[in-house]
Amino acid sequence: MLKSFFVIVVCLAMAQLGMGQATVKVAHKLNKIDSINTATQIKELILKIDKRYSDFKIRQSLEYESRFATINCKKISDSLQVKPWQKADFDNNELTDILVIGTWSDHHIICILDKGDNYYEIKSITRKSFQHCTFPVVSNNKIKYYFESSPESGKRDKQPTLEQVILTYQFGDFIEDNLIPASHTIEKIEYSTTGCYGSCPIFKLIINLDRTSNWFADLYNKINNKEVKGNFSCTIKAEKYNQIIALLNYIDFAKLKDDYAVGWTDDQSSTLKITYDNGKIKTIKDYGLIGTYGLDRVYQLLFDLRKNQQWTAL
Repeated sequence: MLKSFFVIVVCLAMAQLGMGQATVKVAHKLNKIDSINTATQIKELILKIDKRYSDFKIRQSLEYESRFATINCKKISDSLQVKPWQKADFDNNELTDILVIGTWSDHHIICILDKGDNYYEIKSITRKSFQHCTFPVVSNNKIKYYFESSPESGKRDKQPTLEQVILTYQFGDFIEDNLIPASHTIEKIEYSTTGCYGSCPIFKLIINLDRTSNWFADLYNKINNKEVKGNFSCTIKAEKYNQIIALLNYIDFAKLKDDYAVGWTDDQSSTLKITYDNGKIKTIKDYGLIGTYGLDRVYQLLFDLRKNQQWTAL
């Protein structure tokens, strides 16, 4: 009798646990993206968000037409079971987002994030030009992103291979997933940029451990449609400072390469110098400013400091 009672109690407990798990799943909030089923519906949503994507084209089925591709894109796409669009909750806010493969002058992948209250963000997964076929596969609200390797300097004749990174939405953008972030003590951040064939902002930032900072604005630093030049100082707001420090540790900056470069010319370059752990120094030079997804996000946050802090002229 006691044994039967124990079995009944266990069964009831398991049933309640199952009900609890079902309740968690119900927490998902239905949204507009849940009802999207066609390329036309996706395009309508994109245009409501950002008219700059008016030339972005989406097809019901995937086609890789680039004559510049050096690998068999369609064959790889089929083997990975890539779809024209895939839905998931990438930013984990209980609202469905959608990853879309299309063409925007060339092969281009974007992600539409529902941030709630009828507000959407479009994040570009394609960061580099001349990547004529790349392959995103959604798994556990992350993106397994397959792409053709870039030729190393001086090895242009080497056959490209297929590489993969796992992208997760963290710190306001998609960056490489890292299950073991670092915990370095960052003592100083120095960041400087050069010009480009155009009007890329030329400036230098120095951020100290106590959040005091200097901004040296040289050329093309347009803030609120006004050109800003000169030397400025401020104490970086704790929230912004902590975000940058946490991101640098998340991407484990000390293990990144010292040099990155895109495969084209006339672009901007930057130098990121980090003093950490009692005087150690890591310097990363990046021609094109997209060495990794994580570095790309670091640069965005550093660029934004010019606009979101209360700078005082020196």
